[in-house]
Amino acid sequence: MRIIQVQTQAEAAGAQRISDMVGDGLRARGHDVRTVFMYRKTDAFDGDPHADFVLAEPPTGLPGQVRAAIGLAAYLRAARPDAVISYQHYGNIFGTIGARLAGVRHIVANQSGAPQTKGVMGLLSRIDRLMGVLGLYQANVVNSAWTQAQFDRYPQAYRRRIRRIDHGVPAPADDFDKAAARAAFGLPRDAWLAVSSGRLTQMKNQIALVGALERLPDVHVALAGVGPERDALVDFAGSRGLADRLHLVGEVPTARIFEFLAAGDAYAFPSTTETFGLACVEAAISGLPVVSNDLEVMREVLTAEDGEAAAIFVKADADGMAGGLAEMLARPELMARLSAAGRRLRDKYSPARMCAGYEALLLS
Repeated sequence: MRIIQVQTQAEAAGAQRISDMVGDGLRARGHDVRTVFMYRKTDAFDGDPHADFVLAEPPTGLPGQVRAAIGLAAYLRAARPDAVISYQHYGNIFGTIGARLAGVRHIVANQSGAPQTKGVMGLLSRIDRLMGVLGLYQANVVNSAWTQAQFDRYPQAYRRRIRRIDHGVPAPADDFDKAAARAAFGLPRDAWLAVSSGRLTQMKNQIALVGALERLPDVHVALAGVGPERDALVDFAGSRGLADRLHLVGEVPTARIFEFLAAGDAYAFPSTTETFGLACVEAAISGLPVVSNDLEVMREVLTAEDGEAAAIFVKADADGMAGGLAEMLARPELMARLSAAGRRLRDKYSPARMCAGYEALLLS
């Protein structure tokens, strides 16, 4: 089967990690899979032989967005795939429309967030709801029980297309030496280090983690990622005398994410909204003890099948994050227990199981 995956932007982020795993898994099962990005945002996929770009740079204004949408439709019409899997809000909408125009029979959408009611995201949610009710895509994938519950009040015509496929989360293939990992990323050799990964945005709330440093004089923080909040984080740290304990390593490619995680003593996740929290689960599976925002979905995904949590759950402000990290510093036995529970998540979030779920949808 020839399959095209549609993503909005090319960058090293959670949704793109999922499409990477799905693409690799389906190719291993004998399918021809390519991923098309509506635009290139970073160089994360420049060397990927299975990736294509509609636009070489982010679109500017409405004319740019229209060019991206028309270009995507033309790409799909030329490719004539047997199936399309779409990701993220714009990818779902324009991928589904483009696939329909190209005469594609099998269209699978992915819900990467809870329905919204206000602003642009509210408009996109209303469009998605209409598309689901009309059956413009055949299946609509959610990645957790919490995410599925967000659509409980949607019409039955929409809900009957929902299929739950939990994200697959890869386990590290190698054991990385902590000292070597720190040297590779220019991080302090002997400091107690909390690490975090993800786009630097207000939603990811890294500023709460930086603020926690004021209450933890012996702790350093390393952030992997790029995004619009970078300068605000640097300014905030500088204004409070924390600049020497905040380390921004930039975008870390997928192939090196476990090397980066190996540099940490703990993983901190102050994100304010998630449907799964792939980066956090990835850190837990690598064996890092986790301090996470106390979100219902994070309690769900960070609990091993034996019922033991792999994280301390706290309020996602500076006091909460500082309190969670301080508890770890004071209780090495707690860190060891959380680490062991995190490693047990490997079976719960098998990439092979996820890919088999997508293949079953496409072949049905």
